Amino acid sequence: MSSSSLTLLQKKRLASELASETIQVSLVAIVGFAVVAPMILWGVPSALDLSNHFRFALPFYEALRSGHIYPGWLAESNHGFGDPSFRFYPPALYYLLSAARAVSGNWYVATVATFGTLSMIGALGMYLWAREFAESATAMWAGIFYAFAPYHVNQLYQALLLAEFAGAAVLPFAFLFVERVCRYRRARDLGGLAAAYALLVLTHLPLTVLASIALAFYALLRIDRKHFWTTLGALTSSVVIGLAASACYWLTMIAEMSWIRVDSVNRELGVDYRDNFVLSSLSADDVNVWWMNILLLSMLAMFWPAFALFGKTVSSRFGNADIERPMTSGVNAIAFILLLSLFMATPLSRPIWNAVHSLQQTQFPWRWFAITSVAGPMLLALCIPFWKRMAKTGMRSLVMIACGTIAISIAFSAGQIIREARWLTPAQFSELLTSIPGSASVNQWTPIWVHGKTGATAPVDAGDRRVTVDNWSAEIRKFHVDSGNATEARVATFFYPHWTASVEGKALAIRPDQSGALTISLPRESADVTLEFREPARSRYAAGLTAIGWAFVAGLFVNPRRRFPKTIHLEN
Repeated sequence: MSSSSLTLLQKKRLASELASETIQVSLVAIVGFAVVAPMILWGVPSALDLSNHFRFALPFYEALRSGHIYPGWLAESNHGFGDPSFRFYPPALYYLLSAARAVSGNWYVATVATFGTLSMIGALGMYLWAREFAESATAMWAGIFYAFAPYHVNQLYQALLLAEFAGAAVLPFAFLFVERVCRYRRARDLGGLAAAYALLVLTHLPLTVLASIALAFYALLRIDRKHFWTTLGALTSSVVIGLAASACYWLTMIAEMSWIRVDSVNRELGVDYRDNFVLSSLSADDVNVWWMNILLLSMLAMFWPAFALFGKTVSSRFGNADIERPMTSGVNAIAFILLLSLFMATPLSRPIWNAVHSLQQTQFPWRWFAITSVAGPMLLALCIPFWKRMAKTGMRSLVMIACGTIAISIAFSAGQIIREARWLTPAQFSELLTSIPGSASVNQWTPIWVHGKTGATAPVDAGDRRVTVDNWSAEIRKFHVDSGNATEARVATFFYPHWTASVEGKALAIRPDQSGALTISLPRESADVTLEFREPARSRYAAGLTAIGWAFVAGLFVNPRRRFPKTIHLEN
């Protein structure tokens, strides 16, 4: 056979492999979107958090339309008194929803398109991470299993943890690029990890906290000890760049956290971490924990076959190249992450939660199931070669049991989590959105100066002095007040330190009244008062740091083959 004919055969084989992989990637994307397809048929799933998310999304979109790239004050909530939640809730999901709304012209279509896209992205991220360990056909199943993982589906259809669901689409990419940095330390992989970490921070803070712990353990287990410090330097550099790229959010959040209620004032029932450990109660009266117990059982039904990889008899009885490949340090690291996530969700980890304040701020130990939901599908996919080989032996009954429990779990996701969601038709969804503007915000996002109910019959009340409102926009308000006795004007806006009041450039004193409304000290003479929400210099510095961070990310992709500082070769 000539060298030319051999080359032709090689090309045909490569083309066949590429076509096969393209089909498999397409199947992952199709299944990812199929999980969200019921929203097209039945409507948008509904729960309390749906209103909370769109109370944020609607004015965020309007602010972007008016040219305000990153709004700082949610003016319409609380019957016009506003709140600073824009400053504390990560904005990435709302940029995505706003972009979809601008393209589609319809919030219902934008919602379905956004979460369909996120579901596909998450499934494809799992495929790419699994591809680091296995062939395309096996990696395909990692994406499919992730799309149907019970807790992952629950985020969207029952709990309406929409931002957490969005963060879960980024999470597999964070693990993927940690793996690649540990193996190769290529510039593009550092850039990928930095981008993934920044997007995680900008999407969902509690998941970022839990993921940071899981990623740190995963990295430590994957680092080649011969190149420990250089690899650690590469990982640290990526995280630092990621933090820089997300500084526009977290710098403000950290600096101003003491200005909002969070859980420091009248702690909200149901969000205390001590009451939300899975298996801490078996009573159906404790609805959240009871439902999470059910989800745990469903996840165990799906993922238990993966632990066959770690039996001592596996390699001796069924050992071959297909089986040995998953039985490596990488898969052992994933198994550790799976066990860690299960442990941290149970009361066994209570001493750790009691000692670590940042964990307590995530509120729900069962949030660790988001980590379970990426580690479990990976291991389950990677054990497929073992189960295929076992099916050819006399242990087919065990294979049937494994397939049966996986099918039961997927059926539970489809039949109980998705089908039993509370649906809003497009018309009902539109009606809900119409009712949201002006409604009360989540208590945790209100300023600490707010006490009890605050009401107002007019935008500005200056006693017996006549007030004429000239302009009343989200972050700039102008009004004229007639002359009279020196007094204070009470404004129908919650006090926040970034509000400033002035007359012809001269600052006026402001303070919160006993209910938390903003009051302005007025001069005796008539005056044109300007009330403005002014970002501090810190916000400009944070924006600049964010721009620098993303410039570094882009720069790392300019020379993608460059390594930091040289290639590391690790076993799969």
